Amino acid sequence: MSAAFGAVQALLFVAVVPLTTVLAVSSPPAYALVAGMHTFMPFLARVVTRVPGMAIFAAFVTGLLTSAVSPIGPLAAVPMLVAGVVFDLVMPWRRDVPARPVRVLVAASVVGVVLFFVALPVFSPEHLVPPVLFATLGGRLVGELAIGAIVIAVHRLLMRAGAAR
Repeated sequence: MSAAFGAVQALLFVAVVPLTTVLAVSSPPAYALVAGMHTFMPFLARVVTRVPGMAIFAAFVTGLLTSAVSPIGPLAAVPMLVAGVVFDLVMPWRRDVPARPVRVLVAASVVGVVLFFVALPVFSPEHLVPPVLFATLGGRLVGELAIGAIVIAVHRLLMRAGAAR
């Protein structure tokens, strides 16, 4: 199931990569906001399955499938895997513990902060100024929190439909 989530995320990645490629160079804060989309299915895989490690696995599948179409090749898998690892570490480590909405949002925020720091080494010198850095951190937080909220909503819909527990 998590591999399927990863494959769907790869399709989302392909759909969004033309926009994120332009934004990464021109506007790091806007890129940070839109790039939250890259964590949607790994987060959902972890919440739906309740199995520790499934965000990592879904992110790995996504990274593997997107390495051929990403402008930076296999390096695109690094932030995805980092996001999966961080999300899995913050979520409950037991299968019988459901993902509470607050926990999902906290995990998403931590992912946003970590991904901000992962991206810092590739910032161009003109973007390494406090206003751009703070706006980019804010974009990461808002983007990841939005994805966390969407994951919560989709999970509720799946539970209501009987497709998740």
